[in-house]
Amino acid sequence: MALKTIYQFLNKRPVIHLVFWTFFVLIGSFIFSYQQNFPYSFYLLNFLVHLPVFVFFTYGVVYFLVPAFLLNRKYWQFFLALAFAACAAACLRILTGRYVYYALFIPEVLHPTEWFNADIFFRNLIWILGPAILFAMFKYYKNWLNFRNLANEAERKHLASELQVLKAQLNPHFLFNTFNNLYVLALQKSDKTPIVISKMADLFHYILYECNAIEVPVKKEIKLIEDYIQLEELRYSDRLSYTFEKDVDNPDCLIPPMLLYTFIENCFKHGSSPDPESPWIKLLIRVRDNIFEFEASNSIPKSKCFDNEIEEGVGLTNIKRRLELIYPKNHELEIRKENCVFFVRLVIKKNCTQTPEINA
Repeated sequence: MALKTIYQFLNKRPVIHLVFWTFFVLIGSFIFSYQQNFPYSFYLLNFLVHLPVFVFFTYGVVYFLVPAFLLNRKYWQFFLALAFAACAAACLRILTGRYVYYALFIPEVLHPTEWFNADIFFRNLIWILGPAILFAMFKYYKNWLNFRNLANEAERKHLASELQVLKAQLNPHFLFNTFNNLYVLALQKSDKTPIVISKMADLFHYILYECNAIEVPVKKEIKLIEDYIQLEELRYSDRLSYTFEKDVDNPDCLIPPMLLYTFIENCFKHGSSPDPESPWIKLLIRVRDNIFEFEASNSIPKSKCFDNEIEEGVGLTNIKRRLELIYPKNHELEIRKENCVFFVRLVIKKNCTQTPEINA
């Protein structure tokens, strides 16, 4: 709690500015004292006297010239105004040194013999520009961090809304057929009725309550797929042939929730459902050495075998977007359609124990 309070205090703008100028005065004085081999207090007083000039010039550049000209792409006006302001501030620093610092604090015997020349002017010009550049770097780096955090938060909210859309996409035909089959089983007083109800309850519980995280353990996705397939089996009976191979060395490996649902649903919706003969589906989930692999293939009705065009609905578009947000450079997605077979392969290279940040 104490550390959090200290952080909140130090993160306030006036405190940050005070810390910046304090460090500038202390470090600048030390550099001069070390180089000139002269007492530190001499240069500390020098910097304190000239501090108003540094502050006035720095804030004028950062809070007036940059927003008025540079951010509005008025580059020539900005550089001309900056050159004029820097020259004026350098001259003001020289005058402050002569008529305030030396006049009030330094014995006349130690006064310089020459007050102004090209070398003195450029040295003052450099010292005037130095803190302004440093201050601008810190300020706009902090602004960039804030902007990045806001962008990431916006992406997270967008991803959450996309997941809500995905939840709402639960195939109405699947629901209709499942409830219809459940009704028939209930009339027949079949022993399968409680099992079907339990599977549906698990399915909806997972969708409604366990899909709010960016990632979930792969074992939960496997359970979702198994429940979904068992419910779909009700309307196919023995007509459907399917295999589901699981080769998982780490069941707690994290993947996005419902990432595979659309692929599985498409196997039934576009492959098995319209096939009046003997449709088949093959599924594979493999997790080895922090690499997640998923493969799904299904038969295509003969009437559609010659159409190799892949129609990307909202589901596939949603999946691609989620993968780009969560694993921008660590995933491979292959979707193809050939020889009466629809094939999907997804590979995610990741650290299975860590949840990644969403990229903008």
